[in-house]
Amino acid sequence: MNELPLKPYTKDAASKAKGTKPTRVRTNIVILTFLSIVIAYMDRANLSVASVTIMKEHGWNTAQWGSILSAFFVGYLVLQIPAGWIADKIGGKRVLAAGVAWWSIFTAATPFARGLNSLWIVRAFMGFGEAVTFPAETAMASNWVPVKERARSQAWNLSGMALSLAVSVPISAWIINTFGWPAVFYFAGLLGLIWTFFWLWYAKDRPADHPKVNQEELELIGAGHGAKKEHSNNMSAVLRSGPVWALAINYFFQNYSWYLYLTWLPGYLVMARHFSILKMGIYGMMPYLGAFIITNLAGYISDRMIPKIGVTRARKYIMYAAFGGSALFLYLGAMAATGGMAVLWITLAVSFLSMNFSSFWALPIDLGPKNAGLISGIMNTFGTIAGIIAPIVTGFIVNATGSWVYALSVAIILSIIGIFVCAFFVSGKQVVD
Repeated sequence: MNELPLKPYTKDAASKAKGTKPTRVRTNIVILTFLSIVIAYMDRANLSVASVTIMKEHGWNTAQWGSILSAFFVGYLVLQIPAGWIADKIGGKRVLAAGVAWWSIFTAATPFARGLNSLWIVRAFMGFGEAVTFPAETAMASNWVPVKERARSQAWNLSGMALSLAVSVPISAWIINTFGWPAVFYFAGLLGLIWTFFWLWYAKDRPADHPKVNQEELELIGAGHGAKKEHSNNMSAVLRSGPVWALAINYFFQNYSWYLYLTWLPGYLVMARHFSILKMGIYGMMPYLGAFIITNLAGYISDRMIPKIGVTRARKYIMYAAFGGSALFLYLGAMAATGGMAVLWITLAVSFLSMNFSSFWALPIDLGPKNAGLISGIMNTFGTIAGIIAPIVTGFIVNATGSWVYALSVAIILSIIGIFVCAFFVSGKQVVD
C-alpha cells in the first residue's frame, strides 16, 4: 500500500503561525470502517438469531444446522490472504466497498434459499464478500492511524462486532417475532448497500489525497511511521516470520470461542436454558454490551502501557487477561444452575475474550506496517478455520451427547492453550516493512 507522503501545503507557514489544529478526517474514516463492521456482524448474527425458527420450520437437527452455520466461514476463508495482499497493493477503499456490496446482496438473498444445499451456498457466497472486511480495514488503518493510536483505533473498530451483536440480537428477535424471519435479511442487505455508496463518496486510501485533511493532521498521522517509502508488499518475508505464524495460530484459539458465541449462543439460551425468542434477544445482548465496553478499554490501556513497558508486553498482558478470564467465566457459565447466572458468567466470558481484539488487530501493524493487510489476512485465515470448525464441532457434540457442557469445554481448553502460545511465541517487534 502507498504510505503517507506529505502533500505540499501552501498555507503551511501561516497555519503553523496561527497554531492551526489538526483536522479529524482520520476519525471519520475510523468511524466509517467501524460502521462497516457493525453491518457485517449484523448480517452474520441474523442467521444465528433465526436458528431455532428455521430449524423448526425445516425439521433440521443441531448437526445439520452446524454445517449451515459453518458455511459462511468456508467462503470467508477463501479470500483472507488475497484480500490482504490486494488491499496493501491498491488500497483498502475499493476492496472494502466491493466486499460490503457483495455480501449485502447475498444477505438479502438468504430467504430465497429454502433447502440445506441452497442455504449453504448462499451463506458461503456471503462469507466470500465479508472476507475482505478486516484485511481492508487494517490496510486503511495502517495509512490513517498514528502509531500512538493504533490499539485504541483497532479496538474501536473491532468493538463494532460487539456493539452490532448487542443491538442487532434484540432487534432481529423483534423483527422475526413481528414480521417473520425473512424480513431481517432484507433490512440488513439494504443497510449495507447504503453504506457502500457513502464510503465510495467520502473515503480515500491515503490521507494526502483527501481534500479535507490539513498539513497538521498529515504530520500527526506520519509521526512515528518512519521513512516514507513507496509500497513494499513483501509476502516472502512475511511468510518466513515466526511471530506472524504465532499470531495466526493463537488467533485460531481466540476465534474458536468467539465464533462459538456468535453462532450458538442464541440457540444455547433457547435450547439449553429454555429462553423464549424475545427473552433470548434481551438477555443475549448483555454479553456484547460488556464486550463493547471492555474492548475499547483494553485498547486504551494497551496504548497507554507502551511507553512504560514496550509494545510486546503491552499487547501480551492484555491477551493473558483475555484468555484467562474467558476460560474461567465460561466454565462458571457452563456449570451455572440457573439461566440468569449462566447469562451473567457468559457475559463476563465474552467481555474478557473481546479484550484480545485490540492486541490481535494492532499487532499486524506493529509487525509490518506496509504489510499489515497481508499479515492480518494470514491471521484471520486461521481465525476463520476456527469459525468453520466451532459450529460443526459444537453441533455434533450436542447432537451426539445431549450435553452443552462438553461442547463448551472445548473452548475452555483452547483458551488455556492460548495463554501459553502468547507467553512463548507472540511478539510485537517489527519483523518486516
